[in-house]
Amino acid sequence: MSKSPTSPNASALPALACAAMAILMAWLPGAGPAVGQARQGEPNFAIATEEASFRAVAVAFVTAAAAGNQHKLVDMLSRTIVAQTGAEAVERFLTEEVLAFFAPYKELARSVSVTRTADARGFVFYMYMVSAKDELHPFVIYVIEEGGTNVVANVLVDRLVEGRHCIKLATGWRCPDFG
Repeated sequence: MSKSPTSPNASALPALACAAMAILMAWLPGAGPAVGQARQGEPNFAIATEEASFRAVAVAFVTAAAAGNQHKLVDMLSRTIVAQTGAEAVERFLTEEVLAFFAPYKELARSVSVTRTADARGFVFYMYMVSAKDELHPFVIYVIEEGGTNVVANVLVDRLVEGRHCIKLATGWRCPDFG
């Protein structure tokens, strides 16, 4: 298996990612159960049927990032995280990390792993971007419900999460078994 790609500043998370992770750690003590698992008292099918609306937000975020539309990206972020992080840090994170990562965007790979968030209503999408040079670049996007609206709570670019991302092999894709 090949090593995950890393960006030159991958070891230093920007302020938004740090703040988002701090908030998410409160919401997501673990990696979250698989889509097929429900929180106590919630039927499996109830949240599973909503996955498409959360995924639509993730895809819209990627589309805006690929188009370089920073204003739309800001509008899609969690208001709580933006308020706690500050406008300058959000702009810096979007410019230096998110927009830079998606600049060579060609398309989304078809491989997507999905888990539920643990303590907030939402999903974590483990995806790949296909670059203009046909290279796969892994990323993670957290989409949660906040104030009745689905918003992006965090984006981790150039991050391969073993056991969550599908892995490209010579024979095809090998995806995690969340069952």
